[in-house]
Amino acid sequence: MAVNKLALKAGGPAGAGVFTIGAMMARSLQKMGLHVFYTADYPSLIKGGHNACYIRVEPDEIHSQLQIIDILVAVDKKTIDKHYKELTENGAIIYDSVEVPGNIKLDDRKDILIFPIPLSDMGREFGDKIYRNTVAVGAVTALIGHDLNKVNYTLEKHFSGKKKKPEVINANKKAVQAGYDYFKNNFKNIDFKVKIKELKKDKTILLTGNDAACIGAIKAGVKFVAEYPMTPSSSVLHFMAGNEQKYKIVVKHTESELAAVNMLCGGAMTGARSMTATSGGGFALMSEGLGMAGLSETPFVIIESQRTGPSTGMPTYTEQSDLRFVVHASQGEFPRLLVAPGDVDECFYETFKIFNLTDRVQTPGIVLIDKHLSASAKTTLPFDTSRLKIDRGKLMSMQDMNNAKNKVLRYQITKDGISPRPVPGQPNGLYVSTSYEHWEDSFTTEESHMRIAQVDKREKKMLNIKEEEIAPKFYGPKNADLTIVSWGSNKGMILEAMKFLKNENINVNFMHILWIQPFPINKVKEILSKAKKTLMIEQNKNGQLRGLIRELTGFYIENTLFKYDGRPIDPEEICDKVKEVIAK
Repeated sequence: MAVNKLALKAGGPAGAGVFTIGAMMARSLQKMGLHVFYTADYPSLIKGGHNACYIRVEPDEIHSQLQIIDILVAVDKKTIDKHYKELTENGAIIYDSVEVPGNIKLDDRKDILIFPIPLSDMGREFGDKIYRNTVAVGAVTALIGHDLNKVNYTLEKHFSGKKKKPEVINANKKAVQAGYDYFKNNFKNIDFKVKIKELKKDKTILLTGNDAACIGAIKAGVKFVAEYPMTPSSSVLHFMAGNEQKYKIVVKHTESELAAVNMLCGGAMTGARSMTATSGGGFALMSEGLGMAGLSETPFVIIESQRTGPSTGMPTYTEQSDLRFVVHASQGEFPRLLVAPGDVDECFYETFKIFNLTDRVQTPGIVLIDKHLSASAKTTLPFDTSRLKIDRGKLMSMQDMNNAKNKVLRYQITKDGISPRPVPGQPNGLYVSTSYEHWEDSFTTEESHMRIAQVDKREKKMLNIKEEEIAPKFYGPKNADLTIVSWGSNKGMILEAMKFLKNENINVNFMHILWIQPFPINKVKEILSKAKKTLMIEQNKNGQLRGLIRELTGFYIENTLFKYDGRPIDPEEICDKVKEVIAK
């Protein structure tokens, strides 16, 4: 019997409420002291199509999904047909016997326990068949010996957070109880292979990547958010709008991405830390505004959450194919900052850091994530904010400007390439923020010597970021048979794969590259030069980071695992590829 180890999947058509099943189980199992990973798969349809959510639970920290499940909750027959082969030996199916009438026969999997429950009819007893999702939660709770009190507490917090009326919350509690009682009364003496017992462990938080990035931005002092929502970045706008009054943030739902980025140029010019979020298509519209910020040395942050492309692509699926575009977006040459977090902790800490760095070097910054990281939730320890300090760089205070003997030159040529930065309303600091090349005093020019001086000045600013600030992270033993190289949300799946490989005495390590611009050239070269064999893992077709590494370091990573079907790479796929490469 497995204690406190569970993988569960719930599936059904859009609108059936299967994500509520996932949310309730994830939050309530977290309350038992367990580590949780939660993710979802859904098409870009308002109604219909196939939705599925996945919850994995273990006593120790976990980083990703696996290809196997222990319990399948099915609202329709399609869910059974599509996913039953993922069930582990002696796994279980709980299904809606109203939507799937008759007995389910799986001739090739006679080991599976099958529990038909009239979920829809039971849901209607509480007002609508949508309540079948909470009926199902009750049935799963009974099957695994979960604490019903923890489920009810989670349910109340979930629905009260959505501002549901007390009668709706009570109806859901009754539906959970009904599902629990039905299972206990109709399926007696079930000794299922998974049991849940409460652990006394450190308190954890359960967040998505988007949530964590928002919290990092708030901690960094963001005061202006302008965004046009675009999947999978939309929850950034929702999160910020829900917290604007508490943290005194101005949040604007703009008419377009063009408006959003241009508003950032204005907001950041006034000294307000400013941010937007989008996906690839929206970022395309922002590219000209990004260039204006680069030339006018205006610091702000864009969160770009990748989905499949080009064009509309597959709007609700994941990919890592915007890297080269983001690196080179907008015409001309100017520095920009680019960081690619790999998990919720990095979404928090690196978002906080990039606000400091954009102010320090006075240029726009981009946080590049993907749908899998944006929308998947993971438990982690509360963030350590004791070491976080806000750094506004050369942003001039009122006292600085009052003491200035002469007018401050906004684009002054300085030794470190960074100029003093006044804001509107300060004495001695009047300047023009323009999309044109300029003299030191900000007025436009087309003189060749000043063009050269300003281009060189802008590039020189990046030397103020030390390589140790942007160093890649390294996991595993120093000496290994294989070094994995990757970026972004692949981090979680690679760390999970490394656990399995270690159990098989397969010796690997992992270089996780966080910062793309500026790039930690020397450290990456050092690690690659010591590797016996290397394997590049990316969620794109052309190996975009692999190409960038070759361009900047001269090192060519021959072995690759590239996946671009819109689904995240699974740890099992990584294990298989590692064994293949080592065996060469």
